[in-house]
Amino acid sequence: MHHIVDGVQDLTLEVYEDVTRNSGTIEITNDLRQRIDSRRAEFLNYVEHNREARLYGITTMHHVGAKNVMDDGALAEYATRMPASGSSFGPGLPERVVRGIIVARLADFLNGTGCLRSATVDRITGMLAEPEMPYVPARGCGEPGDIVPLGYLFRGRFNGTLQLGEGMAMINGSPVAAAALADAALGAARRVATIESVFALAAFAAAAPLAHFDQAFEELWRDEHQGRSVRAIREQLEESEGLQQLVYQAPVSFRSTPRVLGALRRSHAEAERAALIGLRASSNNPAFLGPEQRPPHGAILSNGGYHNSLASPTLDNLARSWADTTQLFSALTSQVTEMPGGLLYLEPEAEVAALYHVATGWSEEARASATPTLMSLGNSGQTDTGTLDLLAWRKAEEVKFALEAVTTVLAVVAAHTAKRKNLEPAGRLGEFHTNILSRFPVGTKPVDFHESLASVREFLTGTPALVEQ
Repeated sequence: MHHIVDGVQDLTLEVYEDVTRNSGTIEITNDLRQRIDSRRAEFLNYVEHNREARLYGITTMHHVGAKNVMDDGALAEYATRMPASGSSFGPGLPERVVRGIIVARLADFLNGTGCLRSATVDRITGMLAEPEMPYVPARGCGEPGDIVPLGYLFRGRFNGTLQLGEGMAMINGSPVAAAALADAALGAARRVATIESVFALAAFAAAAPLAHFDQAFEELWRDEHQGRSVRAIREQLEESEGLQQLVYQAPVSFRSTPRVLGALRRSHAEAERAALIGLRASSNNPAFLGPEQRPPHGAILSNGGYHNSLASPTLDNLARSWADTTQLFSALTSQVTEMPGGLLYLEPEAEVAALYHVATGWSEEARASATPTLMSLGNSGQTDTGTLDLLAWRKAEEVKFALEAVTTVLAVVAAHTAKRKNLEPAGRLGEFHTNILSRFPVGTKPVDFHESLASVREFLTGTPALVEQ
């Protein structure tokens, strides 16, 4: 889809998803172009009235160069190019994340705090219509803010074509952090609904008592997210006629799951909120305020916008919630397999029943990756701390993939257990059960497990290939 943007309010998660997942494009309105150019004129007027002031990355160079105001010759040369930004190497960011950085980079220009020409903004949005994105390193970015990845994204296209202040306005700030957070937050509501269906199928196969998911808990637990999870699970189970139920309580993992999935819902809601804040927030250092805010000519303020303080903590919270769910689903896989009358006792030979080993392996990978991403103290001088948002994003991606793998295994084990017990769920759960079995039928031999598991994961997540990130 081609999106027409007239202001920062038009940067939504829906637009972000379409641009990053479906190759959507963005165009700014003529009215917005006029406002951008008007703000650019105010910026240039301010600089003219403060030519001898130390304006970071504008009348001075960056980093240690901020101590000295450039003469006219140095200023003219510096204005045309991107400031130096360092380099990394290794694997690049996925194309969807690179496209997301372009979307997030627009916020300062739409807010008027990063004063590019409208023609330059058009060139940036035009990158979204190109068939390939530039290489942007995914690792080794330990600077404060996003200078290294932004240099890779823009330098090759814009170096030597810029004007006063544009290079710093493009390379400073935290749009990479905003894009990483938005990337992780996308699809959260859809994901948790699928996870709840997999658990409901496991509870059905193991004959977990409906009392564990009673309507009363929607109020007793005093949390809207836990209430939604326990209701979603109960409603799917209640649609199945002839539901079998243990006469004693099911293991702890069955009773804990509604609350853990409620916490998962909460972490997803918080991630979506933080992602939207990041997509729309000005993050440039320095930021320009117009004369209407700071008369008579405006102001250029050095600030910490390059540090998105929501990104790493929110990504870590997502990773923690996903890892907890992974551990729980690994335990549930073992329970559905080994409970009296479980799959281990129903299969002629332990084949699908042996998949609990796979669940254990993936859950341990999730545990290893779900570690805190603390602020770095590895730098010195002016840049004495670093922001490690891409590290937090990468760890969250590892945990999410592990959760998808364990969820896939539990879905298969639960579906086969119900089928071998001659239990047929009805309603939405029945349709879900049929979809799992169509992709991994009872009787599938281990030689075909790899492709069958990949097919189930694709059904659950909407993304292909179990072996690819």
